Amino acid sequence: MGGYLTVSLRGLFLYVVCRKTCIYNPATRQSITLPAVIFAQQKPKKSVNYFFGHDPVHDQYKIVCSAVIDGEKITSEYWVFVLEPRGFWKRIEYDDQQPHFPRRQGPCINGVIYYTAATLTCRRKFYCFDVRSEKFSKIQAPHEVSQFGKSVGFINHGGKPALFHYTHIGRTGESELWVLEDGGEWSRKSLVLKPCHRHLVDGRNFMKLIVHGTAQNNEVILALPSPCYLLYYDLINNDLRKVNINIETTQDQWPDVCVTVMDKCESIMQLET
Repeated sequence: MGGYLTVSLRGLFLYVVCRKTCIYNPATRQSITLPAVIFAQQKPKKSVNYFFGHDPVHDQYKIVCSAVIDGEKITSEYWVFVLEPRGFWKRIEYDDQQPHFPRRQGPCINGVIYYTAATLTCRRKFYCFDVRSEKFSKIQAPHEVSQFGKSVGFINHGGKPALFHYTHIGRTGESELWVLEDGGEWSRKSLVLKPCHRHLVDGRNFMKLIVHGTAQNNEVILALPSPCYLLYYDLINNDLRKVNINIETTQDQWPDVCVTVMDKCESIMQLET
């Protein structure tokens, strides 16, 4: 399995290779290629992103495609594909007065996909997508994160969506965990790295760290875009550890590495197009 933009969900993988969107089931060793999206605007300059979600009510998997088109003005299109035999792409409407550029997908919790996005104002915005109703919603993030958060990502924290804000972790060792509670309010937990762990985020590379979700023991996984190591941050015990990635490579070339966090699930779903 090659490609990029790999998302793991309930035993299935979504990945893109040669501009083709594919689903892979490692339990059955099946792989399928989804039909191409026929965008309404066939402009060459567009930013395309894919999300993968599951509706627990109807037990349906859906792939969401967003395309931000750069023409005379910035426009956007959103498409949904239900993973089932003879599935097809369906365009959905979203009145986005200010088109946003979706970034890395966060967790899918109780049928809702959480993700961060950039806007033309270069400010970080936060959205969610309800897989069952196929509706987008903006999330009002805490002021400290929405105004000053350059390094932030969604994670699953105890079954609740949370924002891990680590803009200052390299300079001061400080980070914040903002948990979206059931009532819609945000709760905050401040963390400071232990002095013995500060060297792990020293230097300029900390600005490039990306949140890749949480491990099965609830450690936050941080990595560079093409990493030679991973950082695991235990938010409960305030411990940070480093795990090296050993890959045979030449001195002049480092291969592209895609980090994907798998859950405990296996799927016996038979993939059909």
